[in-house]
Amino acid sequence: MALLPDTEVTPPLWGLVLGGGQSTRMGTDKAWLPYGNQPQWKRAYELLQRYCECVYVSVNPEQQRPAVENCQIDSYQQGPMGGLLTAFGTNSSVAWLVLAVDMPLVQHVTLESLVQNRNSASLATAFAGADALPEPLVTIYEPRSFSLIRLLFEKNHLSLRKFLTTSDVTLLCPPQPSELISVDTPEAYRYWKEQLASSSC
Repeated sequence: MALLPDTEVTPPLWGLVLGGGQSTRMGTDKAWLPYGNQPQWKRAYELLQRYCECVYVSVNPEQQRPAVENCQIDSYQQGPMGGLLTAFGTNSSVAWLVLAVDMPLVQHVTLESLVQNRNSASLATAFAGADALPEPLVTIYEPRSFSLIRLLFEKNHLSLRKFLTTSDVTLLCPPQPSELISVDTPEAYRYWKEQLASSSC
């Protein structure tokens, strides 16, 4: 009997809400800003639950902690890369779908497109932003990316975007480019909060 060739198993997909930033420009914790009837961390958490086997929320030690079982304290405290490395430290055999709390415009259509077009043979699957560069904060990072990201961190290269632009990644066109907007100032928050409220009416 002929032996069947080995087939590579796609790693499980876990979710990570990146909420551990300092919120310096916003002046208040972005994770707890309300959009509609719930804080943004919870909205992002529930979005990821549809696509991920398990979802964590990353916060820094000084933040108010969400009331979820998988609340993770960022042990590196070096921006999004630190939050992701902490997540990989929890489980390095899964892929991590990250979503930052300051991206409240992201909807199911965007995450579904990312998950359906995931290429687990790449180090990551990401969307191209308006500048044609990868958007690192709505991205799937495969397990094989962990050691490379950690190496960059050890060399004090803390940019996930730099990692994506210099690595073997799958880059996708976002179905709704306008959703890949970071809301990190009070003016932007007031504007987009009103826009989201009117669109849901």
